[in-house]
Amino acid sequence: MTAPRLRIQTAERASDAQFVERVLAGDQTAFGELLRQYHGLCYHVAYKVLRNASDAEEVVQDAFIKVHGALPEFRGEASLKTWILRIVWRLSLNRQRDRSRSSWARLGLDGDGESQVETVQSRLAEHPDKAYQAQDTQQKVLEAIDRLPESLRQALVLHGFDELGYDDVARILQVPVGTVCSRIHSARRKLAEDLHRRGLM
Repeated sequence: MTAPRLRIQTAERASDAQFVERVLAGDQTAFGELLRQYHGLCYHVAYKVLRNASDAEEVVQDAFIKVHGALPEFRGEASLKTWILRIVWRLSLNRQRDRSRSSWARLGLDGDGESQVETVQSRLAEHPDKAYQAQDTQQKVLEAIDRLPESLRQALVLHGFDELGYDDVARILQVPVGTVCSRIHSARRKLAEDLHRRGLM
């Protein structure tokens, strides 16, 4: 780890500690700031797992309730961001296991209900060949990702966020950084092989 990176992380830890102290001291605005700062990223992480807007929003709401209750336990071993995302990630996986995924959910088209169905139908009417091919390809790629071993799929999904570096992914998954790199490499290779076999690459 380079010295500049270490200084940034040290500064983040100090800022996180001060922020948590404000919340625990009863600062009414501090938790609102926390929500505004991390809600978007938390939602996107949950949505990547669940592919459903309402489920993702519910998970984020549950996560921030847990965050508020668990803040006294925050020790600063990871950044506040990755600590929160770890909670979101676990709740998202729990929700995924608990629900039965319909065919629309597998296509990622059920998030906004009828409006998304209407959009797909409209695109099919305008460009039936291209729209069908795009939809079919999206389905096959999603299915290929679903076929990856869970550990590889998790690493690949989290690494897809620009806001998360290898260190962040490692802390969320609670594995060494080297393991994250290896899993992402293996996931990409297996995904490419699967898509190649199906004529998509």
